[in-house]
Amino acid sequence: MKGKLIRPALVALAIVGTLLTVGGIAYATIPDGGGVIHGCYQKNQGTLRVIDTGTTKTCSSSETPLDWNQSGQQGQQGQQGPTGPSDVWSVDGYNAGGKSLAPFNTWVNLATTSLPAGSYSVQAEAEVESITSTLTDYACDLVDSSSNVYQDTRVTSSDWVTIPVQAVVTLTSPDTISLSCFASQPLTEAFNWQLAAIKVGTVH
Repeated sequence: MKGKLIRPALVALAIVGTLLTVGGIAYATIPDGGGVIHGCYQKNQGTLRVIDTGTTKTCSSSETPLDWNQSGQQGQQGQQGPTGPSDVWSVDGYNAGGKSLAPFNTWVNLATTSLPAGSYSVQAEAEVESITSTLTDYACDLVDSSSNVYQDTRVTSSDWVTIPVQAVVTLTSPDTISLSCFASQPLTEAFNWQLAAIKVGTVH
């Protein structure tokens, strides 16, 4: 009696072991070693079946072979994403009082900021006037510590006038950028100067 009860259990275990082994082989060879899944498309009925090329299976004459990669094909390059936050170095001379541009024909430093190496969009401006309302030539430059000029703006006026200056500046090492102005006549003053340097990633 005991022998008859044991034999069916052993047979069942043997069948399960065989199925697991076969299943393991199928899983290991689909997709194949190159990550490609092979299939056959039945042209008349429209059915699709996956085949295991590791066991030399091929499509029949009524089927069309189809192959695809398990990881998919490389998609097209997406659009450029938005630019992230930028660092700004700013000098605000608004309502800081007046600064004399005398003696005339002498450059006067109105604002300076220290910058690390990199590329910057620099914007600056100053308001100037002749106290005696004399027709005067003015100039404002953006310069580094070596007096290299990145932008020069010139105006002529006998009234109060705003002088804007802007430039793209690339520094290969840490340096300063200054807003420097002069007037061709005495008794002139500058007011409300501003200087802002915005660090940018790439200059095109």
